Amino acid sequence: MPNISVVIPACNEEKYLEATLNSLKLQEFKDYETIVVCNGCTDNTEAIAKKQENTTIISFPEANVSKARNIGAGKASGKVLLFLDADSTLEQDALTKINEQFTDNHYAATTTSKPSIPSLKFNLAMGLKNFYLSTGLYEGCSGALICRREDFDKANGYDSDLIVKEHRKLIIKLKRATRKEFACIDTPITTSMRRYQQWGLTKATLFWTKQWLKNYFGDLKKSEYEKVR
Repeated sequence: MPNISVVIPACNEEKYLEATLNSLKLQEFKDYETIVVCNGCTDNTEAIAKKQENTTIISFPEANVSKARNIGAGKASGKVLLFLDADSTLEQDALTKINEQFTDNHYAATTTSKPSIPSLKFNLAMGLKNFYLSTGLYEGCSGALICRREDFDKANGYDSDLIVKEHRKLIIKLKRATRKEFACIDTPITTSMRRYQQWGLTKATLFWTKQWLKNYFGDLKKSEYEKVR
């Protein structure tokens, strides 16, 4: 039985998935398993996943990231679950640091992040995100969310009706169930800047501000978001 189960939902991620899986192959920490949930794919994502050794592939016809994560968690055998976005790559010591720093005092954790494209505006955007995650000002997700399998099951997993802010909703449920602390692991994931490139920083900031307000004053289930990941 592995200590860590890495669950990767992937919907039409043929451009990014191979790099994500390759970053797992290079991990110093070897006591893990990889589960890729291909949900609603119409491209070569599943074929790319099937080329990987020691990887469990699950095919699911509906493009739904929350359902995909729940399905992956259901097949996982590790004590710790790492939900990783298909367009995010890990440093070689990432799983080592997660294993060391995610302790019994924590109910959930994320990591710091850095942009896939080094530029001043993207560095500033990720720097701001890292600041509020590492200082505890906001308990959110960088593209990687870590929790224990038993706590995930007690919280009934992700809300399958949500396609945005689903990590935040799970974090709230986990916190209520355990009353422990949130951690920001000291290892950066490299996350794709594709949406920042498509939208620009202003549109992206406005979109996520709107989702934050909906979380408190509206209905997140009515939010629309690109069906990849």
